[in-house]
Amino acid sequence: MRRLFFLLAMPCMLAMPFMTAGKAQAQVSLEIEGHATFALEELSRLADGQGVGGLVAVVYPVQPSSMFNIIGKVGFNQYGTKSGEVERREIVRIVDSVYQGIPITAGARLYYDQDRLFYTEGHFGLEIKRGDLDPFDDKDQTLTIHPVLAIGAGFSVSPRLALVASLGLSNDLWRYANLGVSYRFRV
Repeated sequence: MRRLFFLLAMPCMLAMPFMTAGKAQAQVSLEIEGHATFALEELSRLADGQGVGGLVAVVYPVQPSSMFNIIGKVGFNQYGTKSGEVERREIVRIVDSVYQGIPITAGARLYYDQDRLFYTEGHFGLEIKRGDLDPFDDKDQTLTIHPVLAIGAGFSVSPRLALVASLGLSNDLWRYANLGVSYRFRV
């Protein structure tokens, strides 16, 4: 439980120096995102292939007019469920599980123009995964923590609203894509 608390508090700890640095406090912005999640590769064999998710991001521009931002994100994804049979080398197992993840990451965002319409970002961290990750190990749903790398892009429709897409990569072919909308509270 202590480890889980630390992992959930990590983005807040990363953002604390920026939020308490005098003038920098006015520069930090908070974003929320809602998205559809699509399971890819091995994860799509386990989950039914699509779900929903959301995240909260703390964004800090290195300088007030900077094209480079530091970001910290915490999210929740439900990749779907699986009820049915999974086959591997002529062995068939019955699976009934929900597949979820909590990615906790930090990284950077780079805008490509002065109007801040288009950006790309990359971040690295940990993902807490829940589900029957290996139906052939005779265990039910398990909770594991693995590293995750995410890359993404966004297009600002307005100063506060953006269309976003990202790709999450973790071990054991745990791959997923997110498509959604992001709303910025402080510009």
